[in-house]
Formats: sequence, C-alpha cells, structure tokens
Amino acid sequence: MTSPDSTLGSRFLWKAFAGYGLLILLTVAVLGELITDRVRDDLEAELTRELRAAAHCVAGEALQMLRERGDETSRGFGETVLATARSAELRFTLFDGSGQVFADTAVPVDEPAVLAGDDGGWREALSAGEFSGPIGATAGGAAALAFAQRLDDDGVARGVLRASRPRAAVDRPIAAVRDLVLAALAVALLSAFALAFARARAIERPLQRMSAVAQAMAQGDFSHRLSIDDRDAFGELAHALNQLGSVSRDRIDVMATDRSRVLAILGAMVEGVVAVDEDECIVHLNTAAARILDTQSGHAIGRRVWEVTRIREVSDILAQALRTGEERSAQVRVVAPPRDRWVELHASPLHDSDGVVAGAVVVLHDVSDLRRLEAIRRDFVANVSHELKTPITAIRGMVETVLDDPDMDEQHRQSFLRRIREQTGRLATLVVDLLTLSRLEAEGSAHELEVLDLRVPVRESLQALAEPAALRGIEVELEEPDRPVRVLGDLESLRLLASNLLDNAVKYTPQGGQVWLRLRTDADHAILDVVDTGIGIDRKHLDRIFQRFYRVDKARSRELGGTGLGLSIVKHVCATHRGDVSVESEPGRGSTFRVRLPLV
Repeated sequence: MTSPDSTLGSRFLWKAFAGYGLLILLTVAVLGELITDRVRDDLEAELTRELRAAAHCVAGEALQMLRERGDETSRGFGETVLATARSAELRFTLFDGSGQVFADTAVPVDEPAVLAGDDGGWREALSAGEFSGPIGATAGGAAALAFAQRLDDDGVARGVLRASRPRAAVDRPIAAVRDLVLAALAVALLSAFALAFARARAIERPLQRMSAVAQAMAQGDFSHRLSIDDRDAFGELAHALNQLGSVSRDRIDVMATDRSRVLAILGAMVEGVVAVDEDECIVHLNTAAARILDTQSGHAIGRRVWEVTRIREVSDILAQALRTGEERSAQVRVVAPPRDRWVELHASPLHDSDGVVAGAVVVLHDVSDLRRLEAIRRDFVANVSHELKTPITAIRGMVETVLDDPDMDEQHRQSFLRRIREQTGRLATLVVDLLTLSRLEAEGSAHELEVLDLRVPVRESLQALAEPAALRGIEVELEEPDRPVRVLGDLESLRLLASNLLDNAVKYTPQGGQVWLRLRTDADHAILDVVDTGIGIDRKHLDRIFQRFYRVDKARSRELGGTGLGLSIVKHVCATHRGDVSVESEPGRGSTFRVRLPLV
C-alpha cells in the first residue's frame, strides 16, 4: 500500500514536472517554429540567388537558341548547360514567346511531347521581365522553386528562360532543423524531468516530515519537533510548526488543568450541577446531581433531561432558560421514599463567543435538611416558649395572689411560697438543660477529650441520685468490672449522660422498684446499661423519645419535674464521643437504656 507521504511526493513530482515540461514544450515549439520559418526564408532567398545567377549564365546560349529556332539541331541545350544543370541539381526550361517549351534540361530532345504543358512562371516573367517563387508540379510531381527571366533581342521579347530546383533542396535542411529541434526538445524534457525530480525530492523530505508532525498534532501529540535549519520558506514553515506545537501543547495543558479543576470542583460540590446544550442534551452532570435526580452520570450524558429524571420542573426550567436567555429560579417538592425532599433550582443560560445561547446550566440545591431544621427550630421555639410559659404563668399567678391578699393566713402563704419555689426550681432546671443542650450542639466534637475511667462518672452520678432514690424506696445497684474501663471522653459530659439516664430510671420507677447500673466491656466498646422496673414505654414512642421536649406522658412528666430534654442530652453526648444509645422497653415491664462508647 502506498503511504500518504510517498503519494504526496509523487503528486508533487508530477506537478513540478508538468509545469517545467509544459513551459519547455511551449518554448521549444515556438522557438522551433520561428527557427524553421527563418531557415526556410533564408534557404529560399539563397536558392533564388543561385537560380538567378545560373539563369544569367545560361541566358546568352538560350537567346542564341531562340534566334536559331529554325535549325532543329539546336532545340536541345548544349553540353555546357547540361553539365551545369547536373552539377547544381538545376533544371533549365526555355519558353518561346507563345509559351511553348522550346528546350528543357530534364527532358530528352527526341521526346518533345513531354515538354508541353509546363508554363509555371513564364507569363509573369514575360510580362514583368522576371519571376521568382514556387511553381507547380515538375518532373516526378515534386514542387519546385524557380527563377524566370525574359530574353529580349533588340527590344523584342524572344522568350523566357526558367531555372528551377526541386522543393526537396529546401525541405531537407528544414527537416534537419526540425530533427534538431525535436532532439533539443527531448533533451530539454529529460533535463526538466531530472530537475523536477531533484527539486521534488529536495522538497519532498521536509514536506513529509512536516506532514508527519501535522498529523501527530491533529491526533493530539504535540511532542514532535522539526529540525530544519534552512532560512528559506520551508525553514520558516518548520519554525512556525514548532511554535504551533509548543503553544498548542501549553494551551491544551492549561485547558486540561482547568478542566480537571472544574470537574474536581463540580464533583466536590454538595449542590447538583446539570449542563445541557441547545438541544437540551446533557453534557455534564456531577455526582450530587446524579444523586438528586436518581440517575447515573455515565448513563445520562448525551441524553435529554426529561429522559433521565422524573422531576419535570428541571426540564421545564432549563427549557425556559434556553428559550428566554434569562435566569430562572424555582423550588420543587420531590415525592420519594423514605421521605419527601425539597430542591431549589437555579438555571442560567450559557452563551458562545458570539453571544448566542448555546446551552444552559441548572444548580440543584437539596434544602430538605434546611426545611427539617427550620421545622425543628419552629417546634423548639414553640416548645421552649410553652415550657417556659407554664412555670412563669404559675409563679406570676401565685405571686399576684399573695400580693393581692394581705390578710392571707400564714399557712396558705407558705403553701403558695413552696409552690413558687417548686416552679422556680422547675424553671431553673429547664434553663440549665437548655443551656447544656445548646452547649453540646454548639461544641459538637470540639471537647478536649482525655483518657479516663468510665467507672468514675458512673459512680459520681449514682452518689448524686442515691438520696432521691432512697426517699422513694427505690433500690439502685451498680455492677462494674474490677479493672478500669478506659474511654476517650469528657468527664463532665459523661457524668451528665449517666445522671440523666439514672434520673429518668428513678423518676419513672414506682416506689419500691429497682434500678441497675451495669457497666461492662466487649472487644471494642464500653457498655453501660441502665435497667429499671418502671412503667415502661410503648413501642410507638421508642423512635421519638430522644427528640427534644418529647414526652410519652406529658402530665406525668411535668408532675415529676421532667423537662423533656434529658434523653436529647444523652444522645448528643453519645454522638460527640462517637458512641450510640438505644432503648428496649415494654409497658409495665420496665426499660433498658444501653450506651456504647469505644474503648481506648
């Protein structure tokens, strides 16, 4: 198979040769024709001069023959004229005054019939005195060049003497000139081919190298360089190609780096990004967008938006941005298990270098968590307001009652004051719990944790609640290992965790019940179980009891002084210590709260 480079060289060779050859062919043809015409004219002029001279030499004898025309022996030219005709390849023809051939060196004297009928040029000579030029057929049927002169005798035209020579005397040199011109043409064409071949070969090599470098650049390989140091056009072209390769490689490297950065940025974004062309076909879709639209990036590229997602609003807002060339925003609710999601959409058109809309991009922001947090915030504010309002209203009412009744007996006054003290204590406990929960949420995992023995906060919590438990006749037992249970944690937070669990167990266990604190370890975790024989919790409440202000029995919880924040505090402490909390309970059979914290 012929390579593209050899084909390129062959085409260039034949084009170069065709140009040189055509130029030489035209030049030689024109010059050959001019030379041939000039040689013909010169030969004819020279031959005419020779014919004139020969005719003048023979004219005297010819005139004498015409004077003696009565003598039959004088009808043929003499030997001198015949010898002259033979040596110079001439033909002498003598015409009388009437145009009859009187004598001819080419015709024997005894054959007079052959002499008749040839009168080429005699009329012109008879009338004008001379004639020179071509004449018609001669002996053998060949054309000839002739010179004819009138023979006068004392002013009387006796006849015409014509000297002629066959045309071949001129055609032979002309043919030789033509042969010479053809030979020169052949030599010139061969020289042109050799020159074109040498020039094509000299041009072909740099062209082949340039073609190979250009093809490599077209395929994205810009590492090739040309080593052509000539200062001609090829050297300049090679230098330009080298510069093009360097600049293109640098630009492509910059573009690749920028593209990688953009893709990395888009891939790391928590917002979804979808870009489409003017036909609404997806050209880019990042991971977040694939998650929100419930599709895959590789599956979506090249397809229309409405083919890869059931969220009609995404396709609609992109179509609007493409149609109007303006930004568009919307918020859509996506109904999907396990729970609905809210997604904010912001679409913008993409313009090309001419300012024409060439596509659009939409940013999808999943605001479901924000909405849930907003709902939690509203519920929290409402619950806090309600929880604060209840004791404040009670305190205000009892204070106003005491102030408005100065005659109130001491027993009732003391009763009101005790109730005010209870409500202020409840209010103080609520504020403390709120501050504690706020601190835990604000600090997150920013506690300065240290290695400590988990038995220490558990024991301190037990000591703090031993008296309230004893007053209610509740027996509390602690089961712990003999060796330290080392965890990475914050002592105050872990004490708060154990206190809240133990406090709940004591509060919701009837008088005479039992509570167990069981601390143990497995391979990787420390496990604290708080078990009680209390009233228990219905299964439907187990998923929500760790929410703030959630109470299974609101009236009983308020009666016992609960704020509804204890278990929320426990959950946050477990989260900051990379642990977890769970519950098992049945109504009337008590509850078991289990905390798991990683061991050091």
